Amino acid sequence: MHIKSIQKSNYFTAIDGCQIAELFGLKASNLKEVSLAYAIVKPGQKTQGHGHNFAEICTLVKGKGIMHLNGESSEIKAGESVLIDKQNKHFIENSGKEKP
Repeated sequence: MHIKSIQKSNYFTAIDGCQIAELFGLKASNLKEVSLAYAIVKPGQKTQGHGHNFAEICTLVKGKGIMHLNGESSEIKAGESVLIDKQNKHFIENSGKEKP
């Protein structure tokens, strides 16, 4: 059994300026099929558009944002999740004012 704590995770700054902590995935656990990461996106900030060779689920923990997925956009709020199939281009922006 593998248990990891977000409170004990190390963050790195992504190229877009967001803070990322990968709990499970290629860098953290050598997993190629799945990744679980925690991202801090400040108000007015957005992640860089990207895609993966694996599916991803984005769950908004706090605040509100706009998910951009394959040219479509949708508002999301805390407690909502978005399924992102592999190879789908996506990014999220923090459209709220609440500090992380």
